[in-house]
Amino acid sequence: MFNINTEDYVKQGELFDGHFQLLHPLSTDGATADVWLALDTNTIDTEYDEEGTATNGNSTETGMLVAIKIYKPKNALDIEGEQRFRDEYKIVYECRHENLLQPTSFAIYKGIPYLVLPYCRKGSSEQLIGKKLTTEEVWKFISDVASGLAKLHSNLPQIIHQDIKPANILIDNNDNYTITDFGISASTKGSHFSYYDEENSGTLAYMAPERFGANPKPSAESDVWAFGATIHEILTGQPPFGEEGGKNQTEKTAMPPLPSMPASIKNLIHACLQFDPNKRPTAKQIKQAAQSEQFPIKSKTPLIVALCLLGGLIIAGAVFFLKPKQPIPTEPLSIEETFEAALKQMNYNDVDSLKTGMKTMDSLSKKYYVPAMYQMAFTYGWYTDPVSVQRKKLLNIEVDSNNFPIGGYIIKTQALLTDILDQNDSSFAKINADAAYRLASYYGDERLNEHVDFTKASTFLEKSEKWAEYAKNDSIINIITGTKTRLIKRKEEKEHLNPLTIQKAN
Repeated sequence: MFNINTEDYVKQGELFDGHFQLLHPLSTDGATADVWLALDTNTIDTEYDEEGTATNGNSTETGMLVAIKIYKPKNALDIEGEQRFRDEYKIVYECRHENLLQPTSFAIYKGIPYLVLPYCRKGSSEQLIGKKLTTEEVWKFISDVASGLAKLHSNLPQIIHQDIKPANILIDNNDNYTITDFGISASTKGSHFSYYDEENSGTLAYMAPERFGANPKPSAESDVWAFGATIHEILTGQPPFGEEGGKNQTEKTAMPPLPSMPASIKNLIHACLQFDPNKRPTAKQIKQAAQSEQFPIKSKTPLIVALCLLGGLIIAGAVFFLKPKQPIPTEPLSIEETFEAALKQMNYNDVDSLKTGMKTMDSLSKKYYVPAMYQMAFTYGWYTDPVSVQRKKLLNIEVDSNNFPIGGYIIKTQALLTDILDQNDSSFAKINADAAYRLASYYGDERLNEHVDFTKASTFLEKSEKWAEYAKNDSIINIITGTKTRLIKRKEEKEHLNPLTIQKAN
């Protein structure tokens, strides 16, 4: 039952788990799993000949490429293990960050767990090893990775990566560095750290000295040491303490030499590689150092004091020589005003303004402000409105021929729409109606969701209709009525529902 040989699927042309065509391995060096490049055959467009007979489209042009991490047969799960795997996946799904490459789905096939992840065509940071980088490029790398690592370490429950190394830092389509291979085997929730391969988690060259002690426990400090080793290898071409990592490092071991580079970068690397875990900076501190491009971060207290004194003298002089003026009240913007300002920025048709506005929207979304969550979903999701299409273009979000997003943005949008409905806020009835309609499309269209579920699609259509009636929005009600009729018909014919676009009401 558990004897899965991935090579056989390639040789025999058999689809893995019914719809993944394994193309070639991306990585087979891991102790716990192999990573394969695969074609999701469910995403191949359907074409029709002159007689109207359906045929498969060009799979290489229309099908979506994904990376599949298939755990090795020794990691086959029993019933309890399957439940732990599901629990861990939920934790990872909720830990969202632009510098973390999240799995888009998971399954257990013939007792073997596997994850589906976005495919990063630009590869990993291994290609940077030994390459001459500018100071700005080095700080960019440090900032991106530290940001993702800080998110993992601050997550509740905390997630320890345990295998930070160049191969696990990928380059996404926007040339940002993103951490992969995290969470599923290293969450600190409960006591089952890395239950797939507890003894071999990690790669020797990047393992901190404490990892070689008796009964080592996953820790954020060990991740930081591995990050320091990763930066060192990228800049020098070699890991700092050889292939055995921190195994032979002691408190008296001299720090490895570094090439000519800014002192702040040298100081940061050596701080990360400290023998004593308590002397290492946190990922958050590393992120702050990268943003200010200095380490250690210099205290601004003396400068602030001097500026305050100078400011005091200026104010005193103004009071003495100038006629007092009526002070202008400066009240903080309300959440509604903040939203409107961010929306205005997003509609400037400029990538920098869009990103600034999106950052504000993301902050408001974390406060569960429904209009902000909707704008995030409208930007990322399967909306063919010209504004949504233009935003995705500016953000370099890859889309298919229908202008639907490819990869993790579908899952991100689905989560945002679900969060909107969970608020159940009647103040935003029109938004709720559209969110429910979009989720109905998600569950009723195989182009968005490989597991079409007509029952869920119908349920969300009913929710959409109720909210539309509450909002007294006849245009949405008419669209829903027509969609329900087509859904019932196609369900009977075992066909799929195509999503419709609800135009924004004027």
